[in-house]
Amino acid sequence: MTSASRSQRTLVLALLCVASFAVVFNNLIITPILPEISDDLGVRVAVAGLLVTAYAVAGGVAAIFSGPFIDRLGRKPVVVSGMAILTVATVASAFAPSYPLLMVARSVAGLGVACLTPAVFSAVGDLFSYEERGKAMSWVVSANTSASIFGVPAGAFLSGMVSWRWTFGVLAVLLAVFTWLIVARLPGDPPRPERPAGTRMFDSLGVVLRDVPAAMALFSNYLATVYWFIFTVYMGAYFHDEFGLAKAALGLMSAVMGLGVLFGSNIGGRLSDKVGKRPVIVWCSGICAVFISLVTTASPVIGMAIGFLFTFSLFSGARFASAQAVTTELVPEHRGTVMALNASGQQFGIVTGSLIGAGVLEVFGYRGLGPASGAVALLSLVTYALYVDEKRFTPAPAPNPA
Repeated sequence: MTSASRSQRTLVLALLCVASFAVVFNNLIITPILPEISDDLGVRVAVAGLLVTAYAVAGGVAAIFSGPFIDRLGRKPVVVSGMAILTVATVASAFAPSYPLLMVARSVAGLGVACLTPAVFSAVGDLFSYEERGKAMSWVVSANTSASIFGVPAGAFLSGMVSWRWTFGVLAVLLAVFTWLIVARLPGDPPRPERPAGTRMFDSLGVVLRDVPAAMALFSNYLATVYWFIFTVYMGAYFHDEFGLAKAALGLMSAVMGLGVLFGSNIGGRLSDKVGKRPVIVWCSGICAVFISLVTTASPVIGMAIGFLFTFSLFSGARFASAQAVTTELVPEHRGTVMALNASGQQFGIVTGSLIGAGVLEVFGYRGLGPASGAVALLSLVTYALYVDEKRFTPAPAPNPA
């Protein structure tokens, strides 16, 4: 894809942004409607939060094995398959009559995400050079955050006015339209190279995991997902219970976070192309640790909580765009496998974060969520700072002639 014309690259990037929007919309929609699902299906909020866990476990396991297929079959077939699975699972979620069946539907949705996420980011890595990839990733992250800013609040409002089932129904219609667009307009991949004789389909997994800097970068990205979801899974319940925010308005919290990530990713992605991606990642991780801790420990009024949350989201967005650009270059000959492992780590990060959040919520209440998230953010920072050296991705300057 690197030799594609500018107009073709723009079209492909736009379609990949559509797919990324769909993933994040489906991922985040549970957060603001969690209290209503809890009431309607007769389960506690902490138990309802396990819907996120089921979604993530299925996606995490499937993503591990999707990478070699992405590298061999190409990006488009996997993206289309993921969109189709996600659409069917969302329809099933809208009509699920009980909590266990809703959990099954969300698990199937996780399988779709396992296909979509690594294929999308792999395609971006194919399309743009490392020196301009931070900016390209910022566009994909912008599509992600558009789901937070526009889609999730609308879904939460619809849930509050009618039912959470309507939210899933409308989402299913959007997904069907997006799938049709991708099938019709996304160009096919160039022929993939044949697998060398004597190698097995999943050998690339071992190649990537034995590369210590690559493995530790993936681990740091996993921790970044953990610290995000320790708080955000229970964010709607926190603002509802602690500040009395109406259920129909809970989606506004997703909009606040989305705006932060939108601005942060665009600033951070472009900045990382100029000053280096590693320093942006390390500094932003530290700042995130501070401000997420303040959300639940130093926010006597809702305005302060929202301000701290916005700042946390701003620097999270900058870290995410920069880290995705680095990840696509860790082992470029096995880019699909790397991004699949990264997606798997993100899904298991959702699992870990939601479980840690549930445990902290039960023992310490809402106040403990921020510091728990901040502690994991610091661990992510240390891991990246110790093991990931961006110099391995950038060519050395040419020597001056004598």
